Amino acid sequence: MALSEPRMIEVPIENSDDVLEINCSQLPEHASEICDILENEGAALRFYQLFAIEYYKQGQAEESIAALKRGLAHAKANDQTAKLPLLNFLASIYIQKAKKPLSSTNGASSRDMLLKMATALLTEAERISRTDPNTYLVKGQLAMTSRIPDTALVQFNNALRLEPQCLAALLGKARALFAKRQFQQALSIYQQVLVLRPRGKPDPRIGIGMCLYKLGHTNDARRALRRSIEVDSSAAAPHIILATIELNEVKRKFDPRISREAADPESLGSITESSAETLRRAMAHLQRAYELQPDNSAVLLLLADRFFCKSEIEAAHKLAEKALSTADTMAIQAEAHYQIARSHHAARKFDMAFDAYSKCLSINDKHSLASYGLGQMQLQRTDMSSAEATFQRVLERHPKCVEVLRALGYLHARLPNTKAKALEYYEKEMQVLADEAAEHARGSITIDWLDDANLFLEAGLLYEANSAKKARKAYLVAASILQREDGAGDHLPELWNNLGALSQLTGEENADVFSELNAAAEKCARALDKTRASLVDKKPSGSKAANEVHRLENTLVTIKYNVARFYENCGLWQKAEQLYGEIVADIPAYVDARLRLAYIAFFYRGKSQDALLHISQATEIDAKRPAAWLIRGNIELQCKNVQDARRAFEHVLKDIAKHDIYALCSLGNYYLAAGKSESSRAATEPASSAAKKAKELSNQNYKRSLEFFGKCLQLDEHCAAAAHGAAIAIAERGFANDARRLFQEVRDAATGGLGPLALCNPANELVFKVPRTGAVDKDTAPPSSLQLDDLRVSCDVLLWSGVNTAHACVEIGNYRQAILAYEACIKRLHETTAALKATEDSRIAEQFVVSALENSKGKGAEDKSADQLVTLSDAERNERTRVERDLRLYLVRALYVHAKTTKDVEVMRTALKEIRELCTISDISIPESELQDAMKADNESGDKATKDAANEDVEMAEPDAQPARSNGTATEDTDKQQKKRVNLSPENGLVLFDLALVEQSVAQLAGDLSESQCLLSDIDTAIQDVEHSTAVFMFLASWGKSMQKRRQKLLFSSRLAGERASYGKSLATKLARKRQEQEEFERQRQENVEQWRKQQQEEEIRKKQDQERLESERREEEARILRETEERNAIIREQMAAAAKQAAEAEATASTDRPKKSKKRNTDDGFISDNDDLHDQFNAVALGQRQELDSGAEQELMRPVSKSRKEVKRKKHLTRGGQGVPRESSGNEVSDDATPRKRRNVDSLDDNAPAGKSKTKAIMSDSDEDSE
Repeated sequence: MALSEPRMIEVPIENSDDVLEINCSQLPEHASEICDILENEGAALRFYQLFAIEYYKQGQAEESIAALKRGLAHAKANDQTAKLPLLNFLASIYIQKAKKPLSSTNGASSRDMLLKMATALLTEAERISRTDPNTYLVKGQLAMTSRIPDTALVQFNNALRLEPQCLAALLGKARALFAKRQFQQALSIYQQVLVLRPRGKPDPRIGIGMCLYKLGHTNDARRALRRSIEVDSSAAAPHIILATIELNEVKRKFDPRISREAADPESLGSITESSAETLRRAMAHLQRAYELQPDNSAVLLLLADRFFCKSEIEAAHKLAEKALSTADTMAIQAEAHYQIARSHHAARKFDMAFDAYSKCLSINDKHSLASYGLGQMQLQRTDMSSAEATFQRVLERHPKCVEVLRALGYLHARLPNTKAKALEYYEKEMQVLADEAAEHARGSITIDWLDDANLFLEAGLLYEANSAKKARKAYLVAASILQREDGAGDHLPELWNNLGALSQLTGEENADVFSELNAAAEKCARALDKTRASLVDKKPSGSKAANEVHRLENTLVTIKYNVARFYENCGLWQKAEQLYGEIVADIPAYVDARLRLAYIAFFYRGKSQDALLHISQATEIDAKRPAAWLIRGNIELQCKNVQDARRAFEHVLKDIAKHDIYALCSLGNYYLAAGKSESSRAATEPASSAAKKAKELSNQNYKRSLEFFGKCLQLDEHCAAAAHGAAIAIAERGFANDARRLFQEVRDAATGGLGPLALCNPANELVFKVPRTGAVDKDTAPPSSLQLDDLRVSCDVLLWSGVNTAHACVEIGNYRQAILAYEACIKRLHETTAALKATEDSRIAEQFVVSALENSKGKGAEDKSADQLVTLSDAERNERTRVERDLRLYLVRALYVHAKTTKDVEVMRTALKEIRELCTISDISIPESELQDAMKADNESGDKATKDAANEDVEMAEPDAQPARSNGTATEDTDKQQKKRVNLSPENGLVLFDLALVEQSVAQLAGDLSESQCLLSDIDTAIQDVEHSTAVFMFLASWGKSMQKRRQKLLFSSRLAGERASYGKSLATKLARKRQEQEEFERQRQENVEQWRKQQQEEEIRKKQDQERLESERREEEARILRETEERNAIIREQMAAAAKQAAEAEATASTDRPKKSKKRNTDDGFISDNDDLHDQFNAVALGQRQELDSGAEQELMRPVSKSRKEVKRKKHLTRGGQGVPRESSGNEVSDDATPRKRRNVDSLDDNAPAGKSKTKAIMSDSDEDSE
């Protein structure tokens, strides 16, 4: 406001011309005394305003308010306009008081009260007059104080509408535009003020400089502020702003996200030099501002911030305290509290820092830095919920603040069940960093733009739980940053250890895994030597070095363990066993190494007692380790000690971990096997009471197995092993269709990423810094306390889910789908076996040697030559062979049943092909001599039995009793011969039985075919097959009885083999008769074919003769027609010549009677004269032979006719306009097709026509009847 500032105020005395002079420098302490004088003298209201201004200038705002209130109370009702200045001034004072910091506890409410009173006063002023610009100015100040720049801009515009050159309104408008970040418009207003008042206060150059700086014109901003200093050298504000600009410039130069030079180590030296000069200028401006105004709170806060950056915490704290005591606005007071809190935070006085941060936010709740600091203090107090809420408020205002995102990720990483949320925040931070790098790098982003290794280390730890691939990527970025910082990254060998372990989990190349583990061992060894050297030197940090040595030693042991695991994956079991032994020798309590030794001892050495000894030692060290008991149960199960295995699994669930998935799944498998055993026992005697009891026990065991599998799936819905076991139980209970769907779901899940890892082994666990638990994605195995990348075929869920799917399809009669599923399973088995065998490279033992872990005594070098690479143990090879044999037998069974059902001999032949291939692969056969001996023995036994039966006059016994009629001596001799000649396993005997059965079935189906559906060769092949199958059945019947007498295991019925042999004999007789019938049928068919072929040949000869005769007749007819045509043409030419001659004579006669024309007429018109005889002859020939004329004769006949047509057309055109009289002519014109169908009659020349006027006229008839 433009108000006068008198030092002496003259108050008129009432009813007198005298005045009362009051010195403003000697005003009473209380404004009430002055107000009493003014009331007594009846002074105008403006005097109350003048004295209120003087009190306010002297810093007595309360006395100023009291004077204004007395003036408003003294105002007359009929003089409302005089109240306007008082109302506006009083509202302005309230606004200024609201801006200042309030020390009372209810400061916020007091500030709101002041603003409400100012609003009420302005409302009253606006009610009195809407044309007072001062009212709108104060309303604009009120809106700016309330942080509503839009409303303030409206009010300042209203004031300018009333007074366009009001400087206060212009400055207010520029400030409102600046607050709205409309810097260009604000710059224009400040420049307008500068033109109106170049030397005015406040200096508009300061506003111009700030706008230019915000617009990016830093140098122009500096010039504007320096000009402000030249105009008023006592002003501190330009120095403060210049210092702020220089300090910000230094920060920008060292920020790699903003300055590309900062990310380049080579440019760091030049940046440091230029930044030092910039910082010197900033400090010079701060020093000058401090000299001009030592109590300026803005200067004090900038100095406090500078001292804090220099780690002079105490000096920074003192300056912030002084700034707080001199703060004249709430914003300055909030910033002072923040600086105080930051100094307490750095001094680790967390409680005092918490209080200071809280005070700052109580004044300015949008102070983001204070909110971030408060969140850190809440984290330090472990008040996680409050810290999260605080960080979330900051993130709402700054969604791309990497510090807040990091804090939220750190917070959620340490809260239960929020690891996914933590990863989400870390990924957002990575995305923000990538976006900033892309913005400043203009698209060429490299890893050099990333400089925070801790971010990727934290993210990698979280990724380990559910995505080994992502964890490895994060660790690789962290390793790259660390190598860029110190050149080697030796201070963190755990990182390289984890990289090697994760590479094994993600299936990286062995060379990559080896390089990472080797780097980890080398870095750890170097760091350990360096730390030990510092410990020997007895430096001041000796205790810290001792702790570091202990950490590195433990890390080196972990690296050695993972290297041993790497050797296992490569098939180097001896080297792995050696490293495990070294670990156990150095650290006997290392349970994981003992468990691996137990695993190798049993599964690859076949020494169950050694394995159980290692496990016993492990349980003595740590009885609560679930993996030890689970391995024990697994080994006992493999050794057929079912009850001991069950007790081990139950011990885990009862005493260690009741939710262990491996134990639950193993017990489910135990009860599933028990149910199948009881079900098989019930099937042997279905009508007995024992069978009924066994059936009940079977149902109970199936029910319990489903309970265990269901519990597994509740804990881990991705556990394919549990789902697979549940499907088996459902199938065993008779619900084959439901089981098939579940098997298919398991197979789909395994294909999606679970695979054979779902059935895991407890000993196969890699060591990490944190446990691997949590959700699962496609990159890793399912969550479990056990992780295994086992090579055993029994752990291949994808394979066995496919096998069981095929079994279920067979049960429901879907044989085609079952056959396809079995073939897919055989293919998968071949692929996995080939992949494992492909890794057996003997050079790997020499290639992958971790030198940092080699024993100094040379044990490793001694054992290297003896170390052999074995990817698959002998037991595993045998197991895979057995599985392949079983799968092929399953396929043969499905083909056999399908062929039996559909009576399809081709499908049965496919089954025969498959089982013969199995016999070839497995080298299963019976020598021909053995088969012949079996046939001979059976024949002799049959002949003797027939003679005995005839002598005793008794009927022949059943086929299954025939072998028992031989005497004991012969049987003993036969047993000795069998032992001497044949050494079949029960499994191979079963394969031979199935081979003979399929051969017999092929022969049977071939014999059932009709004569037209098969060939004689098929019958011959069937006879050979049935003879071979009969011999095999005879052999197996004899061999099976000998096996039963020795009480050895037999997988087929010897009685059934004998029955099949007898049936084979009858089938051979049937096929012999079938062969005769087929031979007769084919002979008759061959005769019929020969007769038909002979008839076909005779028919072809007859057709050929007819064609030759017709061709001869056609040629003769053509020759005749050609002769007649030539004769007719000769006659026609003669007639034409005569007609031409007659026309010439007529022309000559006519020319004598009329003068000659200049145009010469054509004497040869090409018309044919009439000749009845020639006409009749031509018509007769043409009508009788027109269909047999060839093209050559037709062209000869038509040539003159076509010419006459052209002449007729031309002459018809000439006659169209003539005066001659036409005369009918009997001449005929030959048509184009040599037929009389269309004839042309042409009038001859008219003898009576006048000379020189004679013309011809052609008349053409289209009717054959008219022509005739």
